[in-house]
Amino acid sequence: MNPRFRLGVLVVSLGCFSVLALASYGAAADAGARWEKTLAAARAEGQVTIYGGEEITHPEILGGFQKRYPKIKVVSVSGHSEVMQRIIAERRARKYLVDIFSYGPNAARTAYIAKFLAPIESLLMLPEVTDTSGWYGGRHHYRDPDGKYIFLYEGTPGTASMAYNTKLLKSLEGIDSFWDILDPKWKGKLGFYSYGRGRSVPTPMLTLYYNPDVGPKFLERLFQEMDLTISRDRRQATNWLARGKYPLCFMCRDIEKAQKQGLPVALYPAERIKEAGALGSGNSSVLAYLKNAPHPNASAVFANWFLSREGQSTWQRVMNEVVVESSNSMRTDIGKDNVLASAKRIDGRTYKMLGFLDPRPVTKFYWKLVKEAGKKKKDK
Repeated sequence: MNPRFRLGVLVVSLGCFSVLALASYGAAADAGARWEKTLAAARAEGQVTIYGGEEITHPEILGGFQKRYPKIKVVSVSGHSEVMQRIIAERRARKYLVDIFSYGPNAARTAYIAKFLAPIESLLMLPEVTDTSGWYGGRHHYRDPDGKYIFLYEGTPGTASMAYNTKLLKSLEGIDSFWDILDPKWKGKLGFYSYGRGRSVPTPMLTLYYNPDVGPKFLERLFQEMDLTISRDRRQATNWLARGKYPLCFMCRDIEKAQKQGLPVALYPAERIKEAGALGSGNSSVLAYLKNAPHPNASAVFANWFLSREGQSTWQRVMNEVVVESSNSMRTDIGKDNVLASAKRIDGRTYKMLGFLDPRPVTKFYWKLVKEAGKKKKDK
């Protein structure tokens, strides 16, 4: 090859490299300037309002944010299904009080269907948040059809949604499928926590409904044939399980916390149930941003901190060590030593990802089953 030609190629190549480098530098500078502008505006707003469960309103999680951004006050409302009912009531009254919301995916689906949400995707700007290489599967996962409103930050493998009394059920043999608990021998021996007094359908029930290997027929038989003991109280349902009112409970919560208190309860291993184990189920929390949020810049600062390595490390530690609830971040670039055993993803295993589960066709069906099963129990 002509030496001059080789030199020309080298000069052109170096020129392209310089253009790419300058473009990259320029993009980084623009992102940095945007962040500084957002941060200044957030400090001027002075507040961010957050609604949701302990996964976002726990004092140690909010304390981590306050330590990093002391000039942005956090106002929070904590709770379970009643928090979404509060948001609905506020929105109907045209009161736009909340900025950020986090809970299981079902509540966020309700907000999405009601058109309460703005794209949370638009808030993300820190490079360590927008760079998807540090996230499970090398991408961000959303639980809405548009892929920009409901951000899935928790990738805890789906449980079997069952817990058992370790004194009454000493062997797990014979329960390898959800269908196995429809055996007549379990009639009158199953508890069920119906998720409070709201009208939303619990995500585990949606998962079962839409699972082609389970489906509505299973739910009909569960409620109509098995003489369930139903509780609307979260703590009561688990206490009844621990006291031996029933050996097996569907939907009972706070099992790890009860174990820590020495109660004879345990989660039924998801790996034993062939229809369980997907990511994005009821025990996988999501982050959402409300339309007409009163503090848009402070919302952006909080969302970027919460989804950063620092924020997700704080969240994961608090949930597993303080709240004692199995929780595994979708970030793969943070340590997992503190993740409880039941929440760990198995290296090399490909997990099914749950998409958007529309609750509308299921709501009337589900609550009718719950109501009729409860009435049948009372009439006995």
